[in-house]
Amino acid sequence: MTKITACTVDCGDACSLLVDVEKQSVRGNPRHPFTKGFCCRKGARYFERLNSDERIVTPLIRDGESFRTASWDEAMALVAEKLNAARAVPESILHIHGHGYRGVLSKASSIFFGRMGASTIHGALCENTGVTACLKDFGALNHNDPEDILNASRIVNWGRDMTRCSVHQLALIHKARKRGVEVLTISPGGDDTPEFSDVNIVIRPGTDRFLAAAVLKLYLEAGDLNPWVLTRTANWPALRGLIDGCSLAELTSACEVPTADVEMLYDWYADTGNVASILGWGLQRHSYGGENVRFINALAMISGHIGISGGGAYFNISSGRNLGSWDHLVAGETPPRREFLVQNLGEEMRRADPPVEFIWVDGHNVVNQAPDSLSTADAFRKPFVVCVDGFMHDTALTADVILPPALLFEREDVLGSFVHNYINYCGKAVEPRGESRNDFEILNDLDSRLVAPIGLPDQEACIRESLKQEDFSLEELRENGFVKAHHPYIAFENMEFGHMDGLYRFPESLTPEPERDPAYPLQLLTVLRGKSLHSQMSEADQRGVPIVWVSRQNPAWAALNPAQDAYLVTPQGAMQVQVETLKDLHPRAVIMRRGGWMKYGHNANVLIKPEMTDMGNGTAYYSQTCRLENR
Repeated sequence: MTKITACTVDCGDACSLLVDVEKQSVRGNPRHPFTKGFCCRKGARYFERLNSDERIVTPLIRDGESFRTASWDEAMALVAEKLNAARAVPESILHIHGHGYRGVLSKASSIFFGRMGASTIHGALCENTGVTACLKDFGALNHNDPEDILNASRIVNWGRDMTRCSVHQLALIHKARKRGVEVLTISPGGDDTPEFSDVNIVIRPGTDRFLAAAVLKLYLEAGDLNPWVLTRTANWPALRGLIDGCSLAELTSACEVPTADVEMLYDWYADTGNVASILGWGLQRHSYGGENVRFINALAMISGHIGISGGGAYFNISSGRNLGSWDHLVAGETPPRREFLVQNLGEEMRRADPPVEFIWVDGHNVVNQAPDSLSTADAFRKPFVVCVDGFMHDTALTADVILPPALLFEREDVLGSFVHNYINYCGKAVEPRGESRNDFEILNDLDSRLVAPIGLPDQEACIRESLKQEDFSLEELRENGFVKAHHPYIAFENMEFGHMDGLYRFPESLTPEPERDPAYPLQLLTVLRGKSLHSQMSEADQRGVPIVWVSRQNPAWAALNPAQDAYLVTPQGAMQVQVETLKDLHPRAVIMRRGGWMKYGHNANVLIKPEMTDMGNGTAYYSQTCRLENR
């Protein structure tokens, strides 16, 4: 029997999937206009995760340094006892929810604990920096329909490795190239972007704003400006003053890109035809990540490639913009809540007054994913911690109670995408394994045991309410597996922007990169894996010493003695690594794949300092300096 469902993990492709229950096989839905019959290997192999011997399928309660199995009744009675006591001081409760599970029902825990007045987190570990930058520029978060990229004359890819993060965008790129569209990629290298690129420019990590500014400098020097485009902007003199105040040599030196490559990039934008710009999500993971995004947007704007078919700047849309909220179905209001900055969670918890006494974590391996992981793990030792997860990862190890949730294919939900405009139906294809329950049922059970229940509505009522915004029925969605929301095919057509005056906004600052610290002259980039998403990986894949990659031109490579152990060192600490080489990688970059677990010595976040980006309260993971040495 084949059932329609959809992927709810933290990926913009949000694939519509067909699951063969008997064969336990997964393939992309051929009827879905974006999924088009295929999916990534992470989705295709998801039954390996469901059936893993490592999966937790019964509640666990801490017993000293280990855990013992428990019934749901025993586990929930203990959790309810602790939560009822903590509600005397609502701020002493901390709720942490992440995007490990996306969908309208995944919001239940946030609404549930919000009504209590529990503390929560703010800040972002992912896209908020780039989102904020785009909102400052365009006044709204939008981009052309993904299919419109087939109408481009040329494509400039600013660092998105689509072999690992969006196989369907990659398929569109391959299709465009077959039509004769050329692709230029700008990145620090060490990725698989040459697979789909005609030209590659290697850039110093985190300095894309200077390269974009250098191309803008060439536009000014050539006088190659469209007067009508400038009339659609609110603050062109400010940007012009910034660019006039910099020499081309200063800008090319800052990004470490040869002048010849800058001139080539100018030709790509200035030549006849339409240019689509794709912005990678790593651009924002630097101290001045917001400026990086804003200057690339500014280049796309000045060159006249915004608001037209075959052009546009592709960063993000909101995955929830096509779905309504259902929180009004829950009685009461959400009071003001204390917030902890997620990038610096351990330190903020240590300073908290009143102290945190109860933590509920769901959809988020926060101990593993936030910087300074050791500090967060230490802060989790005192409170009573409930972790809703099916694997014994770094956050679960800090818990007093672990509650096993139903996973993908084992629950019903509805979700949107941050890449395309389809609403997907995530049907329940198989029964939850063991004693696992879906998150909504877990919360309902807990609610029934509280002295003052919150009162969650029926799951189906929540889904139906979320579909009212676009006036789709749940029956239609269940039958078809997807529906398309109504948005313009071309974003900002005729250069009408989302600001009140309809005009575009340019950045008004160009911040220099910090001077390199001679003690830590390299830059650590914790980039995506191809086989697994973030920390959702097998324990068996984390045996041995983690690998880092450098260029043979990296000054550390020649200095390392292969007969001795190598260590990756930052001001936060050191970890043993195996060093391998990659060609065409920037000579100051050190690449390590993200998501490894701390308990196996594979988690780079123990070495990364909590540092915020310039906007959107994002996390500057990629600005972490480091060195490699023998010990």
